[in-house]
Amino acid sequence: MVKACCVINCHTRTHDRHGKRISNGVRFFSFPAWKQHLGSQVSELTKRRRMAWLAAVRRKTITFNNISRNTLVCSRHFHKGKPAYEMLECDPDWVPSLHLGHKEVKATHSGRFNRSIRRLQAVTGDNAAPAPLHVAGQMDETATANDASQMDDTSSNNNVAEQQECHLCSCRRGEINRLLEENRRLKEELAQKRMDEDSFKDDDAKVKYYTGLPCLALLMGVLTQLLPCLPQTGRKLSPFQMLLSTLMRLRLNLPIQHIAYLFSVDRKTVSTTFRDTIGTMFRHLKPLVHWPERHCLHATMPHQFVEAFGNRVAVIVDCFEIRIERASNLKARAQTFFPLQTPSHPKVPHWHYTTRLYLFHFPRLGRSCQ
Repeated sequence: MVKACCVINCHTRTHDRHGKRISNGVRFFSFPAWKQHLGSQVSELTKRRRMAWLAAVRRKTITFNNISRNTLVCSRHFHKGKPAYEMLECDPDWVPSLHLGHKEVKATHSGRFNRSIRRLQAVTGDNAAPAPLHVAGQMDETATANDASQMDDTSSNNNVAEQQECHLCSCRRGEINRLLEENRRLKEELAQKRMDEDSFKDDDAKVKYYTGLPCLALLMGVLTQLLPCLPQTGRKLSPFQMLLSTLMRLRLNLPIQHIAYLFSVDRKTVSTTFRDTIGTMFRHLKPLVHWPERHCLHATMPHQFVEAFGNRVAVIVDCFEIRIERASNLKARAQTFFPLQTPSHPKVPHWHYTTRLYLFHFPRLGRSCQ
């Protein structure tokens, strides 16, 4: 693509009219962008620089909000052949100033900037000589007169420019520190909302509320026991989150959709995780079940049963009712049919040890068991 300079009376191009590339060493630069999301200081500086470039080019078709990506300025309009760093506002190449085709903008001079650099090095103790700035091209008589007047500026004006630059640096450091502090605070808030090991550290009350276990150490011990047997291939939840979500559902009876929102996963993922984890717990935690002795049962027996049956009672047999939908399949409807109750409300018996520690549910009784 052919690139051309947009400055008035500047005919610099990358290709001639026959399409052949011109090797003249000229580079092209686009207009500076207005950076609005990097803090107020940077926003004001970049906006001011963009407006300065527009004032230097002075094209009626180029406005602040209407600058094409193909609108370029060549290196002939800069002392060093390229624009200066955007934060060095006192640099003569902060805005194009050479061969602009008009006299509305005064051409800058590199001598003033070199003198300010030497004074700054003298203050900081750095004796290295600054690199000279070469002027690309000849300036007209008016520019030469302006250069002479600029070389006679007093040192007080230079000190003001240096103070402005130092103030800008301090503002940038303050903005960077503020962003770093905000980033650290947001990371801490995010870590508190995640349902992982770090969010439960040093908070045994939270562990007990969600899992029923007294402390995090015991929860991690159970996880260590189950870890080799938990499925881990292609899981969106970590092993800790798998065990935690299962215990939360068992203890708090939370809906699956609610747990899915807490862990930021799909409902099907929570359902599959609960099924796999509860099966693993059933197979590998059975040795941890403590069967109470008979004297323990008698010690916690309700006095009504003691008065009625003495020491002969060990287990209380009870049942509860579950409401189910009426099955459309006849075989399933027959298996859930009870003649002494509503067909959609089967009763499931269970044995309840009087220590109130264990509750054992038996499969529902079909019609053949009547």
